[in-house]
Amino acid sequence: MERSPREIKNFTIWWAMVYGFGALGLAWPATRSFFLVFTPFTLLFGALHLLWFEENRGMKFWSTLAAVWFAGFLVEWAGVATGSIFGAYSYGSVLGWKLMGVPLVIGINWTVLIYAAAHLGHQLGVSSWLRPFVGATMVTFTDIFIEPVAVYFEFWTWVQPPFDALFVAPWQNYLAWWLFSFAVLWGFEGVGFQARNVVLMRYWLFQLGFFVLLNILL
Repeated sequence: MERSPREIKNFTIWWAMVYGFGALGLAWPATRSFFLVFTPFTLLFGALHLLWFEENRGMKFWSTLAAVWFAGFLVEWAGVATGSIFGAYSYGSVLGWKLMGVPLVIGINWTVLIYAAAHLGHQLGVSSWLRPFVGATMVTFTDIFIEPVAVYFEFWTWVQPPFDALFVAPWQNYLAWWLFSFAVLWGFEGVGFQARNVVLMRYWLFQLGFFVLLNILL
């Protein structure tokens, strides 16, 4: 079902405000603890709001996204349990309920990023064999800005920080992000997944802008 221009406009205004005020609220010490409470709920509501705008919500769509959520959760569990995928790290309490040491919303975060990355390749009109490369690079580029913020607010903690002023996680982490994203996006091409969501890229840009702004303000 195609969404109206008014719905698209409202979506844009809402998430521009949420991420804009959210970044300012987190950057200001006096309101930081208040805004941190809403972190997992923002991720969940953002994902649900995105799904409302998807036009191809058939069985393939739901099963593909469910597989991404499961794969994202599984790789994080293996990462936390072994310390050999992304590096040695553990999750704090900010991201909410955890199962086997991994917040449930982490699977949602992976799903949204991969979902947007799969869409980006189609938007750019690149060939099917190149789309996983483009998407994996986009996801990893986003993580470069996520890591300093996540570490600062203790979303997760690396065993031996800091690694670098910008790349606060070990290089292994960024390589693992790229390889995992590439593998999942390659699978997307195999099943012929193609999103049709008019607000998906702007939502990703709001998220990216949120982390970039916090990298500047903190």
